[in-house]
Amino acid sequence: MKYGALRIGWSVLLLALAACGGGGTPGGGGGGGNTAPSAPNTVAGLVTDIGSGVRLAGVTVRVVGSSRTATTDNRGEFILQNLPAGLVKLDFEKAGYAPGHGIAESTSSAQTVVVALKKEGAEQGYNPTQARTLFQRTEAGPYAVIFQPNSLDTTDTNLRVVVTPLDPTKEDTALPGDLVAGGASPTPLAPVTFAEFSILDSQNRRINLKPGSSAIVELPIPPELRSRYRIGDKIHCYAYNPQTGKWEDFVEGTVERSSVDGTTPVLRASIRHFSWYGGAPAVQEQECVSVEVRNRFGPLEGAVVTARPGLRAVTNRFGQADITIEKGVPINFTATKTYTDTFVDAKGNLVPKPGAKVIDIGRVEEADLFYNGKNYSRTPGPCPSSAVQSVRPASSNPFPIRVAPAPEGFFQATALLQPGGLAFVQLDKGIPNADGDLDNAEPASGAQIIISDNTGGTATLSELSPGSGMYFANNFTVEPGKRYTLNIDADGNGSVDGSGSAFAVGNVSWSNLTNGGSYSASSLTATWSDSAAAQSGYNALYQVYFQRNGGSGVSDLAFYVGSERSFQPRAQTDPPTPLAAGTYTVTLNAFSGAFSGGNLDITDNITGVGMQGQIYSIQPVNPITITLTAP
Repeated sequence: MKYGALRIGWSVLLLALAACGGGGTPGGGGGGGNTAPSAPNTVAGLVTDIGSGVRLAGVTVRVVGSSRTATTDNRGEFILQNLPAGLVKLDFEKAGYAPGHGIAESTSSAQTVVVALKKEGAEQGYNPTQARTLFQRTEAGPYAVIFQPNSLDTTDTNLRVVVTPLDPTKEDTALPGDLVAGGASPTPLAPVTFAEFSILDSQNRRINLKPGSSAIVELPIPPELRSRYRIGDKIHCYAYNPQTGKWEDFVEGTVERSSVDGTTPVLRASIRHFSWYGGAPAVQEQECVSVEVRNRFGPLEGAVVTARPGLRAVTNRFGQADITIEKGVPINFTATKTYTDTFVDAKGNLVPKPGAKVIDIGRVEEADLFYNGKNYSRTPGPCPSSAVQSVRPASSNPFPIRVAPAPEGFFQATALLQPGGLAFVQLDKGIPNADGDLDNAEPASGAQIIISDNTGGTATLSELSPGSGMYFANNFTVEPGKRYTLNIDADGNGSVDGSGSAFAVGNVSWSNLTNGGSYSASSLTATWSDSAAAQSGYNALYQVYFQRNGGSGVSDLAFYVGSERSFQPRAQTDPPTPLAAGTYTVTLNAFSGAFSGGNLDITDNITGVGMQGQIYSIQPVNPITITLTAP
């Protein structure tokens, strides 16, 4: 979607799949709620598209090291039963998507694998007898792989290379497995930048490097992390090994300038095996936090909780667990619970039904949604291993995680942060067609939406009128230059279905232009300021137009879109020339959030199971009139 299709002010476009059932939540363990059987040595799963949240049917699921397979149904779900006890490693394959991987434990009760697949990058041809650099451009910069001649283990000269970028600040749920390193004492890894590299021969077989050979990869540092990782910094690099289900240590990479565009800061490293690969330094400062998983009936025993950056734990009969996390950064928690041979009736109760299954999911981001300065139980250092399976309550004040059945419908949210004003969300539901637009779209009513900042401020959005699907935060002012997170419970069942973050655009104003001023057409460089420019992770785009009043020729117009805060207005001639003398109307607009690239493309930055959307902010500056004098 381009900027021209978007109305400045409050406008919304959305996608959504009507929720079809699953309104209740199965009960839990020690909290006195409903209980239900959960088959031993069983793994149930749900596979979605990370970009849209749509459940994916027809995904082939393979048990690594076994002939066992399954295929996701039209709800994106699968089940594998009678598995050997221990760690289960799974591969996920679907045409048009990068390979996916997941892990679960085969134990005395069923466990859940929730996997998000990423649509693969464009195929590029490659003759392996040649040295060549191939890359995939993104709004963060080019993701590149640099081949040396005759380094691949094949004689086929008609190869296809696919580079699939992944920005973990937006898409971390698509990373395979648990992002940890080490053995008996695992260490959490902090994600920085990743990509999946697939090399295919003419028979569609995966090709890898010859023993002892290597290739160079360059992975852009996401804009939100560039203030943390500087040119020359070293970052530990890991590759995912599907055979072991682990991220394994290969080399140390260096932050350098991209060899493709010469400007983007990238992690440059050597790679010896093509798979998922990226930079993720080991977490040095760790804390132990107590969490409690609940559904609508109470605490939930046997829920699997993962933290990123952090480790994994299983709740005890009080629904609690202690889990090791990184100190001082926002933590994303995901909790899952599977029930087998049951379904949820209209009253939200679990009812026996052979072959049925219920998958509960809950996702929260600690700092944005719940923490707010409250004294949740946190202690320095990693958690003692014995605390995970404690039969006693882990804490009298644990961090809460709500779970509920994964929505079977599809929702789309569009959110506007109005600097100095309100926050608005339009939430719709419908059925996505082949173009990604909604068929039979209608407003989604009854959602629970929370907006929060990084300093403890939160508000619950209210629906403007019943059935409107439009929500706003009353008595909550959006501050220019501040980052906000939306957590959306689209079906109102108590768990977060999708979330996204964006900065509200800062206060933007002209630095060297004034209304009624006169300037030389040949020497003018227009500059402007943005009060949020120094904020870590802030990455606004600016749009500038110079239009001569009454003029219609090529020398009467100049325009700019980019992240720099200066622009030398020039006519679009070849070569560019100063604008014609005359009176000009000059406009300046600033954008942040879901915008990217020179065309102000709209990208999804609200994601979740069964949800996609955009959160953005726009700041128009009042037009001014100036005079340009002849060179």
